[in-house]
Amino acid sequence: PFELEVNDLPATGRKDVYAANGSAQYTRNMGTIQFDPMVPRPYRRMRVRDLFPVATTSANLIDYFRVLGFTQNSGVGSAASVPDRTATNGSAGNDVFGLKPKSDLTFQSAQAPVRTIAHWEAAHRNVLDDVPQLQSVINSELLYGLQLEEDRQILSGSGNNEELLGLLNTTGIQTYTQVVSEQKADALRRAATKALIANYEPTGYVLHPYDWEDVELQKGDGDGQYMLVSNVAIGAQAQVWRQPVVETPAIAEGTFLTGAFGLGAKIYDRQQANVRIAEQHADFFVRNAVAVLAEERIALAVKRPESFVKGTFSAEASS
Repeated sequence: PFELEVNDLPATGRKDVYAANGSAQYTRNMGTIQFDPMVPRPYRRMRVRDLFPVATTSANLIDYFRVLGFTQNSGVGSAASVPDRTATNGSAGNDVFGLKPKSDLTFQSAQAPVRTIAHWEAAHRNVLDDVPQLQSVINSELLYGLQLEEDRQILSGSGNNEELLGLLNTTGIQTYTQVVSEQKADALRRAATKALIANYEPTGYVLHPYDWEDVELQKGDGDGQYMLVSNVAIGAQAQVWRQPVVETPAIAEGTFLTGAFGLGAKIYDRQQANVRIAEQHADFFVRNAVAVLAEERIALAVKRPESFVKGTFSAEASS
């Protein structure tokens, strides 16, 4: 009988798809065989990328400047009212035209290198020929694997070993920690205020599903009514404090992120996610095997770190 198996290769940690008995054969008997289509596993509905405007680039390095603000008066600058005339020594006879104060802007050079995210799967050509749907499943799973890794790196990438430098690890982002007297929804709003104080309007939140569950299940004191009941209506978009919410396991439970995803940072697509198939790998040609490769090339430029706020939920605080 026909059977698909997954073969673990300890030397590489890779799994191959092949026919268990070396070929795709069906046992013939007195009945007929019904081969049901595969049911793909469910995918995450929302991605961190959904909060960003995405640009394309033909370069392999994004070079830009961060405007750090004025050096005078805690970043406000030296702007002030200036009289038309002023006396240098208090004597009216020595009046001169007023001198305008000078402000100094500070800039910081920064770079966002394009990074490659990729992985591949090996399969036997006969299996792909005998089960055409399998090719589509492999393609979809490989592309989905890129999305999972992309979400992780956008949030928590280390910037080392060819990873993106994630938002949570970017120097200069603000932080907020929930206090004991606050509910989680309070902490979300107060974190957004820190971005607003920096003159950036937040455009979304990223939360772990368990934390978002706590927010949606919050009830008002006394009446026991759900505080965010409008968000659980059929077809309603997940929102809190007028901002869309991406609930994803890509962010650690107890941590959340808000900020100006459109203005403060941008994703650049150097090469959109794609799938390629080739026999030219090792001895795959003579073994009738193929390599299925999924790959993308992207860069993340965090131009205004202060527009993002990394929040921490306190274990002692109210949900």
